[in-house]
Amino acid sequence: MSSPASGTPRWHILVAILVASLVIVGSLVIAAVSGRGGLGGGSTIAPGTTLEVGGGSTSSISVTGDHLEIMLKTSAGVDSGQIVVGSAGFQRDSRASSGTFGLRLASTAALRPGVRQLTIIVPENGTLVLTVVGGGQLVTGQIRLKQLRMTGVSSSLELNASQSGSSIDLLQIDSATGGLSGVRLGNLNMMELSIGNVTGRYDLDLSGSLDRHCDVIVRSVIGNGILRIPASVGAQVTVKSIVGSVLSGGFTDKGGRSYVNRLAAAQANPQLVVQVDSAIGQIQLMEVQQ
Repeated sequence: MSSPASGTPRWHILVAILVASLVIVGSLVIAAVSGRGGLGGGSTIAPGTTLEVGGGSTSSISVTGDHLEIMLKTSAGVDSGQIVVGSAGFQRDSRASSGTFGLRLASTAALRPGVRQLTIIVPENGTLVLTVVGGGQLVTGQIRLKQLRMTGVSSSLELNASQSGSSIDLLQIDSATGGLSGVRLGNLNMMELSIGNVTGRYDLDLSGSLDRHCDVIVRSVIGNGILRIPASVGAQVTVKSIVGSVLSGGFTDKGGRSYVNRLAAAQANPQLVVQVDSAIGQIQLMEVQQ
């Protein structure tokens, strides 16, 4: 009968040590995460503020949040990138990788509905590396860039290039895991469009003011999608591997899952060459008028 009584103090000591350890570990975790911008919060940035990105002709920017509307512009009058904050609720994000200027929506702002607006201005003929974690729309003005690289897209993204007058040597989208939409991408007048991995529905409209040769390479797509091909240029689409089907109405099947539009059928060298390396799902080819 004496054993339980004599063991009680030991249990109290063990429980006290365990609780103290958990408190210490919890405090360290919170401090570490807060220091990286995970739980802590700095002050939000007032709308209308212009943030200097730095980096010269190469700008690296990350934005975290949903319902984003990012306007992209280039200017010969700036030496480095700038961000003009158009909406309330943005904070600096110290979790961004080294050399990257990071912004994120504060947790309280993310709970409120509505579009969050930013304007990114980078030097003409420079390079922009833009990481978008979340979903939204990237709208381009008349931009002139050597490279526009988009990485880490973890939700649905729309790239809207409705305005003509742009020129980009390389547009690269590394991944989009929630779907991808491109509106009149031909207006970017690209030499190359490279897309890594797309998961979800996709709709790529390549119409617009494309006046030079353009290679479009899509590495991998999982989901059903549409490729909108302009009727005004000779175009060839090749699907190297697919688990699913290609709907090619209006295109001429040259065999080997290679298809050309009416204009390309009479040309030796198509101006727009699209290659899909691997696809799971259905691909619909659609010719569109300018």
